[in-house]
Amino acid sequence: MRPRKPVIEEIDYLRGFAFLAVVMQHVVGHYAFEPKLQLADGVLLGILLLLAKFAVPLFIFITGLVLFYNYDSGVAYGPFLRKRSRDILLPYLPWAILYAFIVMGAAAFTSGEGLWKFSRLLFTGEASYHLWYVVMTFQLYLFFPLLRKAVLWLDRRAGRAGAALLVLGGVLYVWYSGHHSLVDETMIGLQIPILSDLFGDYRDRNAWYFLYYFVLGAAAGLYLPRWREWIVRRHYAIIGAYAAVILYLLYRIVSHFELQPELVMRYNDTFLVQPHMAVFLIVSVAAMHALSIRFAQHAPAGLKRIIKQTGSCSYTAYLAHALVLQAAVWAADLTAPFTSVLLRTVLSFLFCAAGSVGLALLLRRAAQAWRSGRAKSA
Repeated sequence: MRPRKPVIEEIDYLRGFAFLAVVMQHVVGHYAFEPKLQLADGVLLGILLLLAKFAVPLFIFITGLVLFYNYDSGVAYGPFLRKRSRDILLPYLPWAILYAFIVMGAAAFTSGEGLWKFSRLLFTGEASYHLWYVVMTFQLYLFFPLLRKAVLWLDRRAGRAGAALLVLGGVLYVWYSGHHSLVDETMIGLQIPILSDLFGDYRDRNAWYFLYYFVLGAAAGLYLPRWREWIVRRHYAIIGAYAAVILYLLYRIVSHFELQPELVMRYNDTFLVQPHMAVFLIVSVAAMHALSIRFAQHAPAGLKRIIKQTGSCSYTAYLAHALVLQAAVWAADLTAPFTSVLLRTVLSFLFCAAGSVGLALLLRRAAQAWRSGRAKSA
């Protein structure tokens, strides 16, 4: 049995921040379509949305970092896949079944067609709007041994030019994010079962479109001391670049608001697979790692404990938060029915985050008690 490697201190902080950002995005998504929204509300919601947009790329970056950091001496595919299925798919299934049942009700079990649709909701992650991420990220686990070999092969041949190759990969990814329709149309035309669908109706859950963030995490995991040193040394430049791209994107968003004949506010500029968003998200991953390192060093102990605990149960909290969000929005609107949209957004965010984490911790303790009871009775 190989010795355990030192724990990466900031990982749970990164996970905690990413989860909170997911909650904020979905809260903003609810209030962004509220009737009688004012221009000032739309701008403020745009700022909150941009501040939270790093969530998915950061989660993928963390996945790559942890996998390449931990599996530096080979991967036994069978045991690896069994472990990841236990960690990812087993918690996913009961939540996916619950969400699918909420969508379909008793119709899921009254006919063969209903059962087929129910099964498809589970398999594709369409049972709820947030489950696409589980389907997408499991593809990275499924192909990790192959991806690991490819990354290590490139790393060996790049030598000292590895950093330049990583930058070149980022440039190519930014370009591709604006030209991916060329590949999409080719893959759809081939009509390969499942694969063609991932470039068509289900392209939003295709790991291919997010692969660069995983590779960025791989580089960080393989060379963690050097990566951290670079992040710390360039801290102010990274944060400055992050602020600059946020301001640029906010300008793009607001410039596309329509004022006449009536106010129409859209946030299409924040869709993930676009060149300007690719630049923003690459910068935001580095910025959030820099901020997490600083947070680990300087944040108050109580706040660190809260974020660390949030990060430690972030996956279960993520699965639960879409359900909790409905109650959180109801509670916020009931608590402050006549206040600004911004205040209700913040209240909903706090209620949803606290409720999701609290539920995840309760489920964890229940599972621990059940395992302890089984061990005693064995």
